[in-house]
Amino acid sequence: MTTKDVPIIPTIVVAVAIATMIALGFWQLDRAAERDQLKQSMIDRPSMPVADYPFADPQSEALLYRRLSATCAEVVDMQVAGGRDASGRTGWKQIATCLSPSGRPFQAQIGVAERPDAVAQWAGGEVEGVAMLAPDERGFWERLTFQSPERPLMIVADEPKAGLLPSAPSRPEEYENTSWGYAGQWFFFALTALVIYILVLRRRGRDA
Repeated sequence: MTTKDVPIIPTIVVAVAIATMIALGFWQLDRAAERDQLKQSMIDRPSMPVADYPFADPQSEALLYRRLSATCAEVVDMQVAGGRDASGRTGWKQIATCLSPSGRPFQAQIGVAERPDAVAQWAGGEVEGVAMLAPDERGFWERLTFQSPERPLMIVADEPKAGLLPSAPSRPEEYENTSWGYAGQWFFFALTALVIYILVLRRRGRDA
């Protein structure tokens, strides 16, 4: 196959797609470096003074692993998710969706139950603990297309509520920097697209 036999429009489309994937890979590399620096700053946060829950910016990573406090005036939902208690045993995290006295929502992990069918009965009140990200509630398609999750800060209560077991402690060292993995995936997709297109062109040349 000569250069004259290469289809122009499909080649341009593939080239643009590959260039976009490579650009996204480098963008994720920049994000990964920023998140590594962020992780270093997180290590000192648990020892800082307690701050109020940031209702104005509930996704602020600047307060991740910082100790936060809030008042749960009303519990509107209770989610159950797998997890571990403070002793390392497998259990079921109880995550309350609360309304503050001003009606603003936030989530608090109030402890761990031993049974998967247990749903904590908690009427609300003061909650204080380390700030973690709320569970990732993206569906399959959102994960497949790497859509950024909306994960506001969630308070992991120091003192368990409603007779639950204490939650496993939250450690900044365990913060996962997913941007490195996303960068590798974008570069892999770009390489895969290039190889597939070259193979298609070669087959086209043999069949011509």
